[in-house]
Amino acid sequence: MPAWLLLKTRLHFNPNLRPIYSNNYRPDLLPEGGDVYYGVHFVSAPNRVNPGDDIIAELLVRAFPRDPCIDLQAGKKILLTEGPTLTRAEGKIIRRWEFESPSRTILELQQELTARDVQ
Repeated sequence: MPAWLLLKTRLHFNPNLRPIYSNNYRPDLLPEGGDVYYGVHFVSAPNRVNPGDDIIAELLVRAFPRDPCIDLQAGKKILLTEGPTLTRAEGKIIRRWEFESPSRTILELQQELTARDVQ
């Protein structure tokens, strides 16, 4: 059964930028003091995130399990970026966990987690 790396995060979005729609937004995550950017998908977040919003979101790290992502631990400060020059949000990892699931794609996993949250 595939394992997925999920991060529960607290994020504050830059008040000077446009809104984003989490269901189709694919930023990079940069841990404080790190030099490796990790591609992430939102799997649990408000659909529309406005400039200046503070949210709690679950993120899926695409590099896992190929990369163990050891820099991504609870308590670590993070940036969500678009390329190396635009910071969309800053925040902190609240929780890190590996989630085993029969889902084979990110879309299937998002649907599974959404169904879990509805119950």
